[in-house]
Amino acid sequence: MPPSKAALALIAALSLALAGSRCLAADAANPDWPCVQRKIATLTSAQMWDGPPVDGLTQWRDNEEIGKLIAILSSRRVPVKQAAAAIETFAAAQPQDKRDGTLKLLFAGLLSTVNNDRAIVMSGIERFQKRQRARAAEIERQGAAIRQLREKAASDEKARAELAGAEDRYNWDVRVFTERQQSLPLACEIPVLIEQRLFELAREIRSRMQD
Repeated sequence: MPPSKAALALIAALSLALAGSRCLAADAANPDWPCVQRKIATLTSAQMWDGPPVDGLTQWRDNEEIGKLIAILSSRRVPVKQAAAAIETFAAAQPQDKRDGTLKLLFAGLLSTVNNDRAIVMSGIERFQKRQRARAAEIERQGAAIRQLREKAASDEKARAELAGAEDRYNWDVRVFTERQQSLPLACEIPVLIEQRLFELAREIRSRMQD
């Protein structure tokens, strides 16, 4: 009994879905990272500005005013222009002889906070990829089972009844897999947008320093 058009369409959809899942693991060093953008686990001060290094600076944690400002700056709900205005107000309020040191602490805290937030986003993307791989493997298993049922369906009424249900489940699972896979490029843009925002805010902080 030849395969139906519906079954052929399902098999074609699965093949595309599985191919997409494999190709999205573009970084051999990070097989769970599905994005075409190279995975950079941690952003460094050298990548973000030309100011003094801030590695190891933690004094910002003891400054309540800096902590409140960092919460504003790191929130992606706050427009960059509004964040820049907050930096301007903060910088203008600092004594001139202490401004550079305070702004350096502000950047150190912002970098640390953004790296933590970005790591959570990237971990979520990798968990999503692992779930998609598991779904793809299950769909592949379902496809093999459907092929066996089709071989039996010509002479087995029970197999014909099971085949209809199996194809319905297969069709649904492929649809869910494909729709979720289509959302991946948007998710992969989030770490990039976070990095771009940090760079812009670092530039705003740096521009208000004397040295």
